[in-house]
Amino acid sequence: MSYNNRFGNGGRGGGGGYGGGRGGRGGGRINRIQNRGPGAEVCAFYLDDRCTRAGCNHPHFVKRLGVAHGHTSAVKDVVLWEGKQQAFTCSNDGTIRLWDCATWKEIAQIPVCNVELDIRPTERDKVKKMSEGIAALHLEGSHLFVGYEEPIPQLPGCPVGKIKCWNLDNPAAPPLEFMVNDQQLSVSQVSPEMPFAHYRNVWALTVAKNPATGELIVLSGSGDGRIRYWTFDAAMGGFKCGGLMEGHSRGITRLKTVQLGGTMALISSSMDHTIRIWDLSTFKCGTVLTSANEGHANVVMDLDVWVNGAEQYLISGGLDKQVIVWNLAPPFAKVFADTVDLPILSLSVATDGQDAPLLLMGHDDGTISVKELPSFNYKMSFGKVLNNVGHTQPVRRIIPGPLHTFFTVSMDNKMMAWQVTGKAADIPVSN
Repeated sequence: MSYNNRFGNGGRGGGGGYGGGRGGRGGGRINRIQNRGPGAEVCAFYLDDRCTRAGCNHPHFVKRLGVAHGHTSAVKDVVLWEGKQQAFTCSNDGTIRLWDCATWKEIAQIPVCNVELDIRPTERDKVKKMSEGIAALHLEGSHLFVGYEEPIPQLPGCPVGKIKCWNLDNPAAPPLEFMVNDQQLSVSQVSPEMPFAHYRNVWALTVAKNPATGELIVLSGSGDGRIRYWTFDAAMGGFKCGGLMEGHSRGITRLKTVQLGGTMALISSSMDHTIRIWDLSTFKCGTVLTSANEGHANVVMDLDVWVNGAEQYLISGGLDKQVIVWNLAPPFAKVFADTVDLPILSLSVATDGQDAPLLLMGHDDGTISVKELPSFNYKMSFGKVLNNVGHTQPVRRIIPGPLHTFFTVSMDNKMMAWQVTGKAADIPVSN
């Protein structure tokens, strides 16, 4: 059976088939289920985990488990420390916070960087200038990698991109800091021209393993449009920059690693409207997905990989309000697209209460929309603006968790945890 026969079969305006069509927030915003509009597809009381009605007529599909608030500025990323049932978040306020996923209370706070810039304000703008703070997290085993920006003594008014790594098994030890080195120098003897990791903030982090040696490769993407790869040098006692992966002309928004046959690949998305696929055995780009091959027409904000049986697909979303599905095998063809009502800032593949696949999309008004995979049928939308439950500002990251949970962070300074308990198939499709 062809891919197009499996994707995009139903839902009002759901963009069925290749190229898609305008699908509203995910299937038409007018005359949706019972003509009630977005946010009314399921029980809003259950969404807030407080429905007490026996035999409630509205589907009980997803509920909020908790809210973690303590950051004083936008929260940009979240990672789960599943073995501890804890979560790390990072923020523009320059801190990492560790949360208990049972009580949603803050366990610890790690100050990482100074966000104040030494810039004299103009008469027109007297507000104190601040950096973007921390933008990216990646947890690999017991090692927490953190991407952020901070001014350095040589450039007190111009922040540069930095990376630190904490060993969570030895929290008292100082973190390792990534800096570009001259090949002849030790880790402690960084290049005087570049005592940092990137020229701009580090917006994306991921890791891969060298298939030949098994060594860890850390990959960092920056607002400067460059991707660097780093390996640990035991003799030097730190991470050394192995090289630069250039091709993007604007900032890197997301990095994902995936096994493609016998090749470990890196997928990068960018503000230059493109997606690139890199071979990590050579660190060369072999494929560029652009508007010329029916890709995105604006900033590509997020990526996820969906494994469906023996097949792998890349799902991308962007400011052009498009969600696009790509075949993760040469020639990496676009096989489905859907246009929604709002820009897509974040997305993630998750599962419903019966392990059926879902696509979650975060938007700039704080709402999250849910689609069924592979049909792309619209199921529901929720957020403070729709049903008084959820985020009030743009949703910057969505990640899946165990037991049908997912976690969201937002510009409203909060992290929220959710659990899908119902079946997507029980929510009617708008006709």
